[in-house]
Amino acid sequence: MRACHHCHTDIDPLMSIGYNTVCPKCGKSLHSCVNCRFYSPGSYHDCSEGVEEYIEDKVEANFCDSFMLGEDTKEEAQRKADAKARAEAFFNF
Repeated sequence: MRACHHCHTDIDPLMSIGYNTVCPKCGKSLHSCVNCRFYSPGSYHDCSEGVEEYIEDKVEANFCDSFMLGEDTKEEAQRKADAKARAEAFFNF
């Protein structure tokens, strides 16, 4: 589900997200690196889309043309933790 990175509020999939769009719950900008599906810390410019322009502040609104609202990072973190726990259980008999 598409959600705000800051408060994990679900965002309507039909909602158009522009530079000035903010989360209806916490008021933080939705058009920012941390909310983008291509945000990938450690990648070139922290972006898996290969953007050329470096954006220093990943939390504030930006004008990146590659922006697409990503999935809820809380759910993703939970899936990773579950997968890690299953792997550890498998190898620790």
